[in-house]
Amino acid sequence: MQYQYQNPQQYNQNQYPQGGWQQPPYGYYAPDPRFEEIRRERKRISLISGLCAAAILAFLGLSFLLSGVLQVSLPTFEQLLLNDSLFNEALNMVSSAVLIFVPFLIAYLILRKKNSAGELVLGTPYDKKNFRLLIPIAIMVCIIGSIATSYFSEFFLWLFGIEFEMPEDVSDYGSVSGVLISLLSTAVIPAFVEEFAIRGVVMQSLRRYGDWFAIIMSSLVFALMHGNMIQIPFAFIAGIGIGYAVIKTGTMWTGIIIHFINNAIAVFSMVAYNGLSETGFSVFTGILYAVVFLIGIVCLIAFSKRNPRMLELSKGECRCLTTGNKTSRFIINPVMIVAIIILCIETSMFISKS
Repeated sequence: MQYQYQNPQQYNQNQYPQGGWQQPPYGYYAPDPRFEEIRRERKRISLISGLCAAAILAFLGLSFLLSGVLQVSLPTFEQLLLNDSLFNEALNMVSSAVLIFVPFLIAYLILRKKNSAGELVLGTPYDKKNFRLLIPIAIMVCIIGSIATSYFSEFFLWLFGIEFEMPEDVSDYGSVSGVLISLLSTAVIPAFVEEFAIRGVVMQSLRRYGDWFAIIMSSLVFALMHGNMIQIPFAFIAGIGIGYAVIKTGTMWTGIIIHFINNAIAVFSMVAYNGLSETGFSVFTGILYAVVFLIGIVCLIAFSKRNPRMLELSKGECRCLTTGNKTSRFIINPVMIVAIIILCIETSMFISKS
């Protein structure tokens, strides 16, 4: 039987440091460089997944620790939590500005040191007209996510008698100062912090493996971080719209603006809910949705004419892994699994049987 050997230059020269290339020993095969690339890229995805999950776990752990410290140091903590809107808003601001930002900043710095971090694109948009068109389109996608979540909740209530709940909102929507503070804690700070964490650290680092993969996986992380079934479906759908807009415009400012507008709409909707009758609120919501959809559809038509292949995004630099390989490496990661389990436990706390 004859054996065919590959090009001598492909063999590991370190094995023959003195005599140069020699006839390879019987049964020796040079390692396939493709296998090494696959191993390296799998390791990189696992690193990104593990650090993102660790940041989520740090956020949850620090939140629990802060809550415990406040319970011990403030005998009236429970009452403040239920009745004091200013205390709640301050707690929300600390949670966003510190407990989310710091863990994801550390994750980003480690990824950067390992040459695995994506670029935090904060420059001007590629195309200013696309930028202006995509903001109303993404807001429309967010509203679609909100409507889909409502139907999702109603379906589970009707079929299984399961009711999804959210953490109680004790914000003050009856005064100008209360609304301004609520805007700061609900719209301004989360727009910057969560976009840095999700569309910055997570999505930009995963773009190496394809833009759609990065959008879907970052939207999944975005959804899980919300920790209740009222917000999880909405956040996943909204995350896809925001992620797409950020990639298409080439700047994270797009996501920050969309995130702010969407959350600001939620704040003003609560103002309307507390200040109007049930009929009046229904009329307000109907008009709001009609305006958002009208502007969004017009912008979508214009955008599709300017971008005939608008759904085609970059497939990324790394193409040695299949979609299944990439997805399993990102999700089936020990740290990510622990984070998902804990988030599922947290989510179950906001589910009740009617």
